[in-house]
Amino acid sequence: MGNGEMGMNKPVGRPEKTDSDGNRIITKVINVNVPVKFIEFLKDEGVNRSELFTRVASSFYHKEICNVCFSKLHDTKIGKECEECAHQYYQKTGDIKTFWKQFYACPECQEPYSHENTFALTKQGLQGCTECQETKQERLDINEFAPKEKRDDL
Repeated sequence: MGNGEMGMNKPVGRPEKTDSDGNRIITKVINVNVPVKFIEFLKDEGVNRSELFTRVASSFYHKEICNVCFSKLHDTKIGKECEECAHQYYQKTGDIKTFWKQFYACPECQEPYSHENTFALTKQGLQGCTECQETKQERLDINEFAPKEKRDDL
């Protein structure tokens, strides 16, 4: 029997890596110099060196690259987002969604931004977060009931 006569061809090599949506992640072989004893230790422990390097390097740069698609993150006033994941999501669903990877704190009240607590739109534009804007509005509402002029004779 020749190579093609068996009828079943098994895939050769490692299985393809895919992201959470099933898209193929393109990989490239790189050379990394590490001590031989370390390589032997990893082999004895059954650790896949490629997965280890990818996990450690991506966690090291978790604030710089996306942990799903490995694209560079876009910095905004609220935090860091992955535009590539948002684009892929839009291509598949037609919906616009922001993929936040890190949130900052509001510069006015120091409350951390979140999916629920984002920028508040005021007449002056985007200022502060919804938490501190609600607090400011409550203070304004209380001041509406304050007397218009000061009267000491009461």
